[in-house]
Amino acid sequence: MGAWYNSKLNGMDKALRLVGKLKNELVGDEELARAAWRAAVGERIEKNARFRELVRDRIVVEVDDRVWQSQMHALERQILGKIEKLLGRVVARQIEYRIAIPRIQPQVAGQVEFQLRSVDAEADRIADPGLRRMYLKSKRRAKILKDAI
Repeated sequence: MGAWYNSKLNGMDKALRLVGKLKNELVGDEELARAAWRAAVGERIEKNARFRELVRDRIVVEVDDRVWQSQMHALERQILGKIEKLLGRVVARQIEYRIAIPRIQPQVAGQVEFQLRSVDAEADRIADPGLRRMYLKSKRRAKILKDAI
């Protein structure tokens, strides 16, 4: 991993410095800061600390929890220094770490089957999950038809 890895980083550093020196209005400070963020912190850290936006002279980063917030805050000066070095100029003077809102995970099918099983004692005796669902579905239809009459 040695020489090849270092040459890859040096090439990336050069590319980011070149982009930072460009005075093209098509590439704004936020895009530059976003590109430099991943290079400055690395992929592993970026999975838990994601660049969100650049507000004036502050980079806003979303972290997974308070532990990450605390750890990232301790590294703030080093990260800002790396970003400045990569871009060749200062785009941000501070970093704000916000705790991300937890995402709701999709419900597992096994949980739904458990709920259906506990509703009807007769359905509990059917071992095959597909047949159990068909039985419960047909029983619901029959109840709806019976209530409609």
